[in-house]
Amino acid sequence: MNQGALAGKFLQLQQNDLFQEAIEGILVGGTAGLTQLGTDTPPSQVAIQTLAGIAGGVGIGLLGKSIGARIGKAINPNPLKNQEGVLAGIGRTTGQKTLAEGAAEQARYAKGQIKQEIKEQTSAQLLNEALQNPQAFAGKYGIDPETFKKYHTAVSAAGQARAGLETLENLLPEQRKQVGVAAQQVMEQVFNQVENLINTHAAANLDNNLMKMAMLNKNKTVPGTDIDIGSAFESLLKDAKPITGEHLGRASGRFIGDEVGVAVGMGLGGMLSGALGIKTEKDKKIEELERQLGRGY
Repeated sequence: MNQGALAGKFLQLQQNDLFQEAIEGILVGGTAGLTQLGTDTPPSQVAIQTLAGIAGGVGIGLLGKSIGARIGKAINPNPLKNQEGVLAGIGRTTGQKTLAEGAAEQARYAKGQIKQEIKEQTSAQLLNEALQNPQAFAGKYGIDPETFKKYHTAVSAAGQARAGLETLENLLPEQRKQVGVAAQQVMEQVFNQVENLINTHAAANLDNNLMKMAMLNKNKTVPGTDIDIGSAFESLLKDAKPITGEHLGRASGRFIGDEVGVAVGMGLGGMLSGALGIKTEKDKKIEELERQLGRGY
């Protein structure tokens, strides 16, 4: 098997929850075991405790993620208010079932951030055109410059929430009746025109490029796997999922489960070593002194 195929197999295994947890258990448990090297602990006991620590890290780690996700979902099943903060970032990367899913989700989130930045830059450029030459702007884009000035900020800030229509939402019931359905429709139509103009000259290009890559790589797979490259690009067209308490709970459970699992495993490994009669040099010396004292030396 060539290196490309081997790398592909490893990449595919990253999609597996058990394999991912096994890697984490080996890393954490192995590190804990290595810290005992160079001490008076017998190598055989180090080996037993290390293996037990790895086993505990894998088993309790899987259980910790599951329990943590349930607790987090029970505490807060709704999206976090701040989807851009540190907690949301932790939940997005380590709060998924596997770290590979977390990486994909982070990529979708990063794409959304890039799109928003491009929208804001494009909106500023179009506003500059509207201010510099209103007549040329109207002729070129088919939108009244004053209308663009009025709505461009709302479109830039709105995103999927379409915050530009908040004006209507904030009106009193009596005022809404005065505005009427027809006026609502007109306002939404104008808002859509401004939004479409910004999207056409900005972020839509990013999605178009991703779609082209998806089409070019359709039915192509990563060597040595059944991972579809075209589908991978296509998945980036989706928006990042909102982070909830379930994600934070899973992230916490992942960390706590690994640490507790390794500690429990190391402890049980030590007990097993004692049951098997494995003793340190210090223990042997103590026993020898006790025997000598018992003989009256």
